[in-house]
Amino acid sequence: MKETVLLIPSYQPDEQTLAFLRVLTEASTVPIVVVDDGSGEKYQFLFEEMQTLGITVLSYSENHGKGYALKHGMTYIMDNYPAARWLVTADSDGQHTLADIQQMIDHYLPISGKLLLGVRQFYLKQTPLRSWLGNRMTTCMYYASTGIWLTDTQTGLRKFSLHDIPELLMISGERFEYEMNQLLELPHKGYQLATIPITTVYEENNQGSHFRVIQDSFLIYKPLVTFLFASLSSSIVDLALFVLLSLIVGESAGALLFATSFARILSGVYNYQINRIVVFHSQHSMRQSFWKYGILFLTQLLLSWLGVSWFNTMISSVFISKILVDSCLFIASFIIQRRMIFAN
Repeated sequence: MKETVLLIPSYQPDEQTLAFLRVLTEASTVPIVVVDDGSGEKYQFLFEEMQTLGITVLSYSENHGKGYALKHGMTYIMDNYPAARWLVTADSDGQHTLADIQQMIDHYLPISGKLLLGVRQFYLKQTPLRSWLGNRMTTCMYYASTGIWLTDTQTGLRKFSLHDIPELLMISGERFEYEMNQLLELPHKGYQLATIPITTVYEENNQGSHFRVIQDSFLIYKPLVTFLFASLSSSIVDLALFVLLSLIVGESAGALLFATSFARILSGVYNYQINRIVVFHSQHSMRQSFWKYGILFLTQLLLSWLGVSWFNTMISSVFISKILVDSCLFIASFIIQRRMIFAN
């Protein structure tokens, strides 16, 4: 009985991909399912060769993205491997070694409620610059969002229980953002994340990757950037009102307190509603979250007034002082709201 199935999404593979799969089929006894993500007629001979190796190949005509391919494969495996207990996903671009894939297959995983990740360690001297920068940014933003420090948020080497596939199919995303959405949504649903170290491999400086820097980066960061947009739009209202009032009432400590308070109250009401409904999709009622937000609001109000007053004595610019202070408060506010106020 085959308890684990290996799922590999593939888009426009090459001879190296075929060579690796040939070695993989010789070394491993688990069923392998490859999803042809609309690679086109030019690449069909490679997928036909895969089938001669005993690999199940699923194909469709148009390219939809990695997330779509993973969901397509998961649905097939759920329907055709009823005796299987676990699913391992891996990339086809040469970034996972045979030993690491086998390590994931052999590693024990509970029947449900846990996600196992094969994580790489990124060192600047050994990693292409765009990959190193992208990974550092995503790791920091993911930590701020969830409180979980994960050194490799983009790893495609993952292990799930087949019981969890219906939950995985409900997660949004059809391209590279799907795997990030897994990491954002599953912990909030009670899933535990476990990691094992794997080898960091970049063949030909990662030139074989189909990752679209601008489009796919936007999709990956979209869940995290939503909060930034809400906060920036609130800050525009806050800053405009503050500057206008400071010009009218002056720049004494008392005047700055009035200007800060009035501007923050109006922008705070807007910010609370957009964060509760749009950003964090809070399932709590307003009564449950409003008093917590109120405490945070008053604390930020006090710290903003004190900070702006203090900085203004050193740099003699209320505008610059406001930007510096509120930029620091923004980071703290995001973490507190995500983890304490609107956490589902």
